[in-house]
Amino acid sequence: MIQRLKDKLFRALCRFNALRCRLRGVQVGRDCTIDAMPALRLRKGSRVLLGDDVTLLSNSRHNPLLSRRMVLRTLLPEAVISIASHAGASGSTLICCNSISIGEYTIIGPDTLIYDSEGHDYSPKIGWRGRSKRSGRPISIGQKCFIGTRCMILSGVSIGDNCVVAAGSVVTGDIPAGHFASGNPAQIKPLPKILGGPGKSRADALMLNTP
Repeated sequence: MIQRLKDKLFRALCRFNALRCRLRGVQVGRDCTIDAMPALRLRKGSRVLLGDDVTLLSNSRHNPLLSRRMVLRTLLPEAVISIASHAGASGSTLICCNSISIGEYTIIGPDTLIYDSEGHDYSPKIGWRGRSKRSGRPISIGQKCFIGTRCMILSGVSIGDNCVVAAGSVVTGDIPAGHFASGNPAQIKPLPKILGGPGKSRADALMLNTP
């Protein structure tokens, strides 16, 4: 009885946070789980699109690895952040100049940074400029991917369907569908068939470190 009441209260809170997101200009699909209000800073004209049944977690009660709330920020009017149906993220930061798209059933781990800016300008006279560029190349993450805790996915990266990115990895290049990436910079290898990849070894699946 008590648990059912807690579940009802939680769902009501999620609906309330979804409404708050809509009032801030986010397009929110049906049955989304938003356990706390994300940090939103959206440039006028930009778009944030959440499909049906998207999960955005900002409360460590629901993920013990989580240390901060979700951040969704657009820097230019033409920027678009799109999170497809049934995908989810926990305490991650998405900063967009151009386009960030996340496919269905993909999971993004806590403290992950997805940032499509090209970085900072360099001037021979004064060195590195303090403000980062307000330009970038699209980032695309496919369906049924798993992105581990504290990863960094940078400008222009395309990650295919059924990929796994190990915790703490820095992804600066494309990852083909069905591959595992780990390290800084991330190195890739095929996933076994049991995890949707082209590899043959079931034992490889036991060596993945993906909190």
